[in-house]
Amino acid sequence: MPVVRKASNRATITASDSSRTAINVTSTRQPSQLEELGDTNFGTLDETKDGMLVSYDSATDKFILITADNVLEDSASDDDLPDVFIDQVEAEVDLGTIALDDLDGGAFPTS
Repeated sequence: MPVVRKASNRATITASDSSRTAINVTSTRQPSQLEELGDTNFGTLDETKDGMLVSYDSATDKFILITADNVLEDSASDDDLPDVFIDQVEAEVDLGTIALDDLDGGAFPTS
């Protein structure tokens, strides 16, 4: 029959005075959420930020949240949309189904 002995759970370290040196120990916990990263500027993440996209802002060197509208505005800011994008819009939008009497062109400034 085997003999079962109770083990001690105490660790004992013995060091002599001549071997003592300073040891720097750095312990880091890996971030588990995006807002814990050091290069983000998301503010308070709540329901108002739902549906926003993560984008890199080179001016602040941080990742920020932007809306899809911002993406489209930035893409068209140089007045040069890619031809592939224009072709795709033309293929998907059927102008024959839009009733011109229901079309609102908005307001134009008068000078």
